Amino acid sequence: MKKIITLFALMLAARLLPAQINSFDTSFYSVSLDDTMPVRVYLPPGYDDHPDLYYPVIYLLPGWAQSIYVLDDMMNLAHQYINEGTIDPVIMVCPFNIPPPFAGSMYVNSILWGNYEDYNVNDLLEWVESTFRAMPYRDYRALLGHSMGGYGAFRYGILHKDRFKALAAHAAPVTTDLDLYLEPCRQMILWEHPGGPPYFYDYSTDGVFTQISFLFSGAFTPNLNSPQTYINPQIVDYPLDEYGQLIDSTQQAWLDFAISHLLPQLSPEDSTGIFFGCGSSDPLLCYPSNIALKDTLEMLGLPYEFYDHSGGHVMPYGFKTRALTFLDSLLLPPDFNTSITRKPEDKRLSGINIYPNPFDQFATVSFEIPTTGNIEIKVFNQMGQVVSTLVEGQCRQGKHHVYYEASGLPTGIYFLRLQAGQEIVARKIIRL
Repeated sequence: MKKIITLFALMLAARLLPAQINSFDTSFYSVSLDDTMPVRVYLPPGYDDHPDLYYPVIYLLPGWAQSIYVLDDMMNLAHQYINEGTIDPVIMVCPFNIPPPFAGSMYVNSILWGNYEDYNVNDLLEWVESTFRAMPYRDYRALLGHSMGGYGAFRYGILHKDRFKALAAHAAPVTTDLDLYLEPCRQMILWEHPGGPPYFYDYSTDGVFTQISFLFSGAFTPNLNSPQTYINPQIVDYPLDEYGQLIDSTQQAWLDFAISHLLPQLSPEDSTGIFFGCGSSDPLLCYPSNIALKDTLEMLGLPYEFYDHSGGHVMPYGFKTRALTFLDSLLLPPDFNTSITRKPEDKRLSGINIYPNPFDQFATVSFEIPTTGNIEIKVFNQMGQVVSTLVEGQCRQGKHHVYYEASGLPTGIYFLRLQAGQEIVARKIIRL
C-alpha cells in the first residue's frame, strides 16, 4: 500500500509542477568509439525534488540523418503525459547515431564508422546509469525508434534481450527478403538511373533508394577494398552489379542482418514487449515487410501489438501516444534506491506483465514468483482503495498467468499490486 500511495503522490505532485521541461545537451566519452559523443537528455518533472528516487529510461534511437533533437517532440508529449498522470515519470535519452560517410549507423558495428552497437548498448547505458538516477535493470529500460532507429530498437531488443524490457518501432526496415524488399528496392534504384546500363551508383548525387542502399551496404557488407569500380565511394559491396542485377552473395549477407532473420532468437519466455507499426503509404517500401513480420511473430508465439495506419513514412501522433503508454505499461515505475543494493542472484519477484495495457474489458496478467507461498494480486484505484482481487492464497513457484475480466470497472488509471511475503511489486494499468 505504501508504494501505491507513494506513486499516487508523485503523480499528483507532477500535475502541480510548472510546465518547464528539463532537457539539455551533453556529451560523454565512449570507449567503443574512442570519441566524445553528443547526447540529449530529458529528466521528468520532480526529478530534482526526489533525490532518492530512481527512474526507468526510454532510449530514443534516431532515424537516418536525424539529429539528437528528434527527442524534442517525443519528450514534449511524454512531459504532458507525466503531468497528466497518464504515464509514470521516465528519463529519456537520445544518442548521436548519424556518423559519416552515410549519415547513419544502422546501430551495428562497422569498419566504416566504428563500433556503434557496442557504444549504444554498453557505453551509453553505463554512462546514463552512473550519471543520472536511472535504475540499472532490464525492467527499467525500453527502446523507441523510427525508421533506422526502429531497426535499432528491434535489433537491440532481440540481441540484447537481457538489457531491455520492451521496444517500440515505427516504419522499420525489418527485412531484406527478395520479394518484399530487395526486388522492389532494385526497381526504384534503376528508376533513379534512367540512362540505362551500365550503371554508376553514386551516394553523393543519386536518389534516396541508392543512398539507402549505400547505408545498408556500409552496415551489412562494408569492404574497404571493394572491387566494384562502378560505385562511389568504393568502400562497400553494393547489392547490384553494373547492369542492375542483384548479387547473390550480398543478398545473403544482408539477409543475415534482417530483423525477420534475427527474431527467432526471441522466445515467449523472454517476455520482451513488442509494439511496432507502419503506414500503408510508406514511400520507402517498409509496409509489406512490416505486415509480413506479424506472421513471423505469431508463428513464434511472441506477443506484439501492431499499429496500422494509412500514412507515409513519418511517425504519426497516434503512434507516439500509444508507444509511450505501451512502454510505460511494461516498465517498472520509479523506485527508491534500496533496489540498487539488491544482489542480482537474490531470489525476487520478476514483476508483473499486463497485456494488453491499456485494455478494454479483458487482460492477461503474467507473473513469476521465486518460491511457493501465499500471494495476493489486487487492483487499487488512485485513492488506494481495492477495486478487484484477482488472486489470494497459496501459489507454487514459477511462472503464472491470470485472466482479468474488468467489464464493470470504470475507465481510468489503476494500480495492480502483487504481494508475495514481504515483497511487493506494483504496475499501473489503464482501463479504456
